[in-house]
Amino acid sequence: MASRLDLLLKHVTPTACGIEIAPYFNPALPKRAGCNVRIFDVFDTETLRARARENSFIPDSRIAEIEAVDFVGDACRIGAVLDREGLLGSFDHIVSSHNFEHLANPILFLQGAAQALKPGGVLSMAIPDGRACFDHFRVPTRLGDWLLAYHTDRDKPDPVTLFDAYGYRSFYWRAAERSEASGFLTEDPARFRPEEDLQAQYDAFVTRLAAPYDYTDAHCSVLFPELFELHLRELHHLGLVDFEILEIAPTQGHEFFVHLRKPLAPAPRDAADFYRRRAVLLRAVALRLGETPFMSRPRWEIAEHDARHPLRARLLNPRRLLAQLRLWNRQRRQRRRARRG
Repeated sequence: MASRLDLLLKHVTPTACGIEIAPYFNPALPKRAGCNVRIFDVFDTETLRARARENSFIPDSRIAEIEAVDFVGDACRIGAVLDREGLLGSFDHIVSSHNFEHLANPILFLQGAAQALKPGGVLSMAIPDGRACFDHFRVPTRLGDWLLAYHTDRDKPDPVTLFDAYGYRSFYWRAAERSEASGFLTEDPARFRPEEDLQAQYDAFVTRLAAPYDYTDAHCSVLFPELFELHLRELHHLGLVDFEILEIAPTQGHEFFVHLRKPLAPAPRDAADFYRRRAVLLRAVALRLGETPFMSRPRWEIAEHDARHPLRARLLNPRRLLAQLRLWNRQRRQRRRARRG
């Protein structure tokens, strides 16, 4: 089975010229391993190491793994930073692991990443599935959220995003152990429990509305694979982002992997094809948001009930119910034929 690193770097050649965004102490493309990579981070090297020393969850042995930062700046403005360096169009790949969801202006980042890459260059990202991490109870991100951030040139999470991120933050509990994520479709989502600090988050919201406030980190986007693809195709149709989709893989564990390629030439926009694909993705998003009440119960619940209530399990699963109805109808027809004979 492929490791998560294999999945993230599936379309990356480590010896080709690339950028890794904010790897902190856990680079996917370590320079010390011979990877031809530049590090892009909002903090310089010494600041990152100082912050790591103050973090009790980071072992001292890992601090040495924080590599020298080559470009300092907001990842949303990667295009402007590299433009100042005269390096636009110079890179074969950009790798980002659990960074995209933190970006206050995702469209600007995607535009800058495309500018940084050579034609045919690849943007590879690992993104947490909002259903399987501490965003579990949050409403998924709308395209309008990204459009507003782009057209207002947002440079930090706005008060509404921060209230949403922290007012609905939850943790996954395995017995007495708290975790920030669960296994998607392998663990019981009922074990997510929301934090109980709504009043404090509302007070912080009001304070931020009343006066300028410092940058506060948060997940600005809550996504899952079909929703990300929908927004990306919509942005391409609107002429805001020009990437080809190499692959958007299904969620594994609590994350999914995205691989986008800068086209060798501008891709034509086919309105009819776009709206066909969009309709399919909209239905997929609606299904993912409502699949438990509409389609079936989660597989762990089915497994639990099948042993104790086999008939109830069949009735609560539409696919099983349809199969059962067909069987009952076939048996009824056989009984009728037998009585007539």
